[in-house]
Formats: sequence, structure tokens, C-alpha cells
Amino acid sequence: MNKLVIGWMYPDVLNLHGERGSIQALERIANNLGIDAQVVRIDFFTDKIEFDKLDMLVFLPGEIKVLNVMRNALRTQEEELRSFVENGGTVIAIGTSGLIFGKEIVRLDGSIVKGFELLDLVANEKEYIWGDDLHFRLLDNKMELVGSQVSMADVETDMPIGETLYGRGNNGTGAEGARYNNLIYTNCLGPLFVKNPWFGEQIIKDIVLRKVGVTQVRPHTLPSKSFDTTLRFIETKK
Repeated sequence: MNKLVIGWMYPDVLNLHGERGSIQALERIANNLGIDAQVVRIDFFTDKIEFDKLDMLVFLPGEIKVLNVMRNALRTQEEELRSFVENGGTVIAIGTSGLIFGKEIVRLDGSIVKGFELLDLVANEKEYIWGDDLHFRLLDNKMELVGSQVSMADVETDMPIGETLYGRGNNGTGAEGARYNNLIYTNCLGPLFVKNPWFGEQIIKDIVLRKVGVTQVRPHTLPSKSFDTTLRFIETKK
């Protein structure tokens, strides 16, 4: 059986919006594909991350105020983090946590949190939190994803992963998320991989196929009736 090792980053701090369900969904999706999924918790900012033993890092949403501390913790292994991303390691950053991979986060008080500049992205904290449904289409393969969004910042980027079909996305101008190599940032909650198992399946297949030296990925096989139900609901709001 193929093996997938998932690094669950700082689960007691990055724990908003019920997105913990995405970790369980990834395990379930992997098992359905005949892949042995192992989740490794990186609990504390002082924990050493063994990048060479991980296939994927997952950063779930957290409060903006913790991002500076998290950024400083990751800076102690910055070169290893950059090497992981540059060499094809998969990083999934959902919601606010993805902002630290951009250039900077401008806080309401004018202070600036410098990011890792792996994503061409600048975020400006919003005075008011905004929430609604989110429906978007990936730019590379036209896969459609649905979920919800709780926006704490306006995001500007020239490297989105998708175009919004309903919802605010990065800043209300039609762009959603950002991507560099296999570092993926999205605003989509739901939990993300519960609502969109085919997206999780694609990511996991890509990882496993890269490990065995194969690049062709078969179409996803996991259906979800909730997707159609969500779309029908969103249609009533347009």
C-alpha cells in the first residue's frame, strides 16, 4: 500500500471554522484510494518540523493576531520550508494562515507582518469580518469547488488558483486564492475537503504519483451530492 504522511500544523492554534474536518477528510479520501494516511501533529511553535518525512503540510485557519508568532517560529526553519516548496512538496493553507506565505499583511493599526514571499500576495486586514458562500472554478483544470468564506482581509495577487462564480474570493474582483508550485492558498472553508473530496483526491494522487515517478492523473472518482445541493442554494441568492 502507498503511504501518505500529512503534517498537521499547529492544530491547537489554527483551529477556526470547523476546518479540522479537512484532516479527517484527507485521511478518508486516502484510505478510499488504497493509500495508508498518517497524520503527524506539529503541536507547538517550538517543535522541529521533519520536512524530509512529510509529503504534505496543512495549515488550517487561525486568527490574524497569531500569524506574526507563527511566522517567527517557521523562520527558524525557513530554508528547509523554502526547499520543501521549491522541490515540489505540497502545502495547503486554508483561510488566514495562507497569508504568511505572501509578501506582507498590513494590520488595521498600520503594523506590517512580513511573509515568506513564496506567493505574490499582499493582504490588508479588514475592519469588519465578511462571510458568505463561495463557488469558484480552478484555472488549470476547470474543477469547480464550493464552500463558505469568512473574510478577515482583502487579498491582492497576480497568481490566483481560480475565478469566483459566486462569493467574494480574494477581494470581490473575481479572483480566488493563490498558488506557487504545490503551495496552495484558498479562502474556501466547508470544511474544504469534506465539501470537495475530488479536490483532495487530486492532490493526494499528485503526491503519490510524484513519489513513484508518474505524472498522469486519472479523473477523480469520489461523487458528492452535497455539491449539487449547495449550487442550487447559491443559485437562489444570485
